[in-house]
Amino acid sequence: MPADVRTFIQRRDGCDHFRGEEATDPERATFLAAQLKKLCTGTDAQLARLRKSYAANPVVIRALADYEPNIE
Repeated sequence: MPADVRTFIQRRDGCDHFRGEEATDPERATFLAAQLKKLCTGTDAQLARLRKSYAANPVVIRALADYEPNIE
């Protein structure tokens, strides 16, 4: 797996993890907002670039298949 794809997957998995969490108090809400900004910002465009760059690589395309294209 290309390094840029591995990096994206790690970052986006973190993003998706925090997207699924609920803020139970103001402190947690602040933490979640910071994590979402850090991990999710730019991933829509990055996913589109990776899908385009590796369109001929079925292994990469399969690895990216389950990621939603528009989360930001």
